[in-house]
Amino acid sequence: MSIEIASITLATTQTEKMVEFYNAVLNTNLTAFQPIPDTTFYSGTLAGIPLTVCPNSVAGVDAKQNRQQFRFKVDNAHDTFIAALNNGGTQLTAIEDQDDLLICSVYDPDGNSIVFAQDK
Repeated sequence: MSIEIASITLATTQTEKMVEFYNAVLNTNLTAFQPIPDTTFYSGTLAGIPLTVCPNSVAGVDAKQNRQQFRFKVDNAHDTFIAALNNGGTQLTAIEDQDDLLICSVYDPDGNSIVFAQDK
């Protein structure tokens, strides 16, 4: 059996800040579209996977914390960490040396935790 991720949808409360963050930090190239009158969604790609950003007012997700955590392999943990902080992210952990990785984590503007890992 073959399984792959077909797409990801993020339900957001701070949609514009989330779009800015994901475009600046993870190069998602999110662009606006309106599948519902008077409601803007965004589409792009995240690590090669189609990504949709949907306002939570439409999605109706009632999570107190994120129920998943993305861990991204990056070329430069320091630059990615700084980009995240400069674009509305909040530090969760500083850059640490763990075995063969440099690793750090942030909260995105909606409070979802994200880990960035760089091979040494």
